[in-house]
Amino acid sequence: MANKNNKKDHSHSFLLRFHGKMKRNWKPFLAGVLATILIGSVFFFMFLNLGPLDSPSSPSSFSAYQKTRQIQSIIRRYYLNDIDEQTQTDTMYLGLVAGLDDKYSTYYTAEQYKKIKMSNDGKMEGIGITISKSDEDKALKIESVLAGSPAEKGGLLEGDLITVLNGKSTRDMTSSQAVSLIQNSNSDQVTMTVISASGEEPREITLTKETLTRNVVTGSMLDGSVGYIQISSFNRLTAKQFQDTYDSLKDQGMKGLIIDLRDNLGGLVSACCDTLRIFMPKGPLVYEKDRDGKERQRSNDTDHRTNLPVVLLVNENTASASEMFAGAVLDYNVGIAVGTVTYGKGIEQDSYTLSDGSVLKITTTHYYTPNHNDINGTGITPNITVKPDKNKSEDSQLEKASAIMKEEIAGKTAEKILKEYGGSEDNYKNSNTEPKNAEDISSVSGTSIEVVSDTSSRS
Repeated sequence: MANKNNKKDHSHSFLLRFHGKMKRNWKPFLAGVLATILIGSVFFFMFLNLGPLDSPSSPSSFSAYQKTRQIQSIIRRYYLNDIDEQTQTDTMYLGLVAGLDDKYSTYYTAEQYKKIKMSNDGKMEGIGITISKSDEDKALKIESVLAGSPAEKGGLLEGDLITVLNGKSTRDMTSSQAVSLIQNSNSDQVTMTVISASGEEPREITLTKETLTRNVVTGSMLDGSVGYIQISSFNRLTAKQFQDTYDSLKDQGMKGLIIDLRDNLGGLVSACCDTLRIFMPKGPLVYEKDRDGKERQRSNDTDHRTNLPVVLLVNENTASASEMFAGAVLDYNVGIAVGTVTYGKGIEQDSYTLSDGSVLKITTTHYYTPNHNDINGTGITPNITVKPDKNKSEDSQLEKASAIMKEEIAGKTAEKILKEYGGSEDNYKNSNTEPKNAEDISSVSGTSIEVVSDTSSRS
């Protein structure tokens, strides 16, 4: 019994001594706990942001971070000229994407992407003119003036010549350079020297840029009952503009349709499919496969197949979404193609918005035509090859398409026309064919968005 009490007293004494020590040392103990948590947090942060398995060659490795700091330290200390560190940083991000060696993948600052998004939305900053410049021309020529635009309000007319643009001579300036000079200028003002088509004396005018709606679809009736629609790119307004133009031409008695996709560099995949659904039969419009081999399809859920004969005009600048468009039309035998072999871009890019509003655009998807033909790197071969006429005052490709259309309207079958013109039904001479195994995503809007910079000569 005494031993029990002694043991109990001894235990009680030990607890009192331990409690006393803890009372005296709680601050160092707590500091140690906090230090452990802090160090653990630092390592956890490094784990999340730098990655524990990143090799020294990885851009996200700690050694790459250290090297970047070392380079910048040397630049700050010894570089001769002024340093724009924001430009350095943006260029560094762009270089990270450039290391993929993929000309379709890129990085946009938030400001740059605003212009891309505006283009995808069917808008643009400009004065409302379409310009051209041939090798023989010594000045930019105004091909058209948008109704209600600053250009129309300023008195510019089709055929006028621009000799000086924002203080620079246009003698050696391409139309693309001129568009860039207008759209990318930080000023809202555009100053130009213009020679009127009527031969008046040169005059200097200043216009203020506005946000304009882009007309990417234009149409007209050619000889008799041949309808003509030109699609310059695929943005969020393309399908509606196509539908309006298509309905208008039908009301005017259109019996056959020529769709001009020449120099159409592509645009939004969703816009391409929305436009196809207006006149195509029910079924898949395009198949898309990601890097894991998972395949999906975009479809037309309702049969809207046109009863009109269709001829497509294509050339070497018919690319990406416009090739997707052509592939669907040809695979369903809705129409035939005239022109030259297309560009051959059978891949898509997705855009990812980063935390600061900047955007990363990278290649994510390979696409195939409804018959699972792969056109990447090979393009689409037209049924009837017609090279452009060197005399730019004539359009031999459009003339051939118009002649073929008249024969189709008269009742001649596409097979007879191809035989007559020495054409071919093989539009994919060098392409590969993939097996069909797809999940339908036709109802998902914008799942795979391809963004293509606007290179048309409109400003």
